[in-house]
Amino acid sequence: MSVKVALFANKDSKQINEIAEMVKTQGAEPIVFDIQIGGANTVLITEDNVSWNGTDFSDINAIHIRCTAPRTLPTLPPVLNAASYCEYRAGFLREQEYNAATHAFFEHLSCLGKLVVNPLTSAYLDHDSKSQFYAKLDTWGGLTPQSLMTTCPDTAKQFLDEVGEAIVKPAIGVGSTRMVTDDYDKIRLNELRLCPTLFQERIKGDTIRIHIVGDKVVLALKILSGDFIDSRTSIKGFEYIKLSDEEEKLIVSSNRKLGLHYAAWDAILREDGRLVYLDCNPGPFVMWIGEKYRSHVFAQLASYLIGYAETHSIDEATKRVVRYIQKK
Repeated sequence: MSVKVALFANKDSKQINEIAEMVKTQGAEPIVFDIQIGGANTVLITEDNVSWNGTDFSDINAIHIRCTAPRTLPTLPPVLNAASYCEYRAGFLREQEYNAATHAFFEHLSCLGKLVVNPLTSAYLDHDSKSQFYAKLDTWGGLTPQSLMTTCPDTAKQFLDEVGEAIVKPAIGVGSTRMVTDDYDKIRLNELRLCPTLFQERIKGDTIRIHIVGDKVVLALKILSGDFIDSRTSIKGFEYIKLSDEEEKLIVSSNRKLGLHYAAWDAILREDGRLVYLDCNPGPFVMWIGEKYRSHVFAQLASYLIGYAETHSIDEATKRVVRYIQKK
């Protein structure tokens, strides 16, 4: 009987389907589940039986979850404005029981010694709201931008005067990043009283995307986007880059301290070779980096999941993971 790997995502997720094909290619059986709330999903948790839609998980020891759903406590909503907040809040109130059952399902599997990549816990809070994330990285030795989250116009003005060039982004969520300007932002600082905002010093350098599986950096890419502040808005391609051993050790250690087995980090590579960390994506979208690169990342994730399913050992699973090698 083949080893089984459970994969959870929104219905018809292209990313989870590619991961499933990679699991199948490596000789295991992928079982794909639709995690969307409001469908026909049934969850059962008893002392003797843990199942999802009638599938018994007693012989499934490795599970991967995409981050797109469900909206499970204690995560914060990636809202963009008051209207989307109201919509989110209404949906959240309707879905609390579903959220609780889903959260309990994955926590129960973790307590049984099964590998859940990644549990829907505080890592998503760190992804959506950066202040405490930066505080953790500072404690662990990582470099982060000088940052200020505030509702005080005077404090914001003082910060902007001190750092010079600065960028602004939402205090929570997935909104875009842009430069702070004199003729648009600085004359509107009084509006901060209505909503907290995150300001950061501008760090000059290349934007880097770093993919981690287990205890290894499996792929680091330079995002080719010209001089755009938000690299997502003008992607011209990707270029392989090898990080220093020191930075790899630091980021892998930080990933583990966040409780993660798989993640994609965003950072800026300064001219002196040091990374300044911006974000950690605990359920990363990988389809955008191109087939060659994403195939490698998905292959390593599949190897890690299958390795644990077969051995019940994180160390043994990590041994099966290999870094990307640039072909000449």
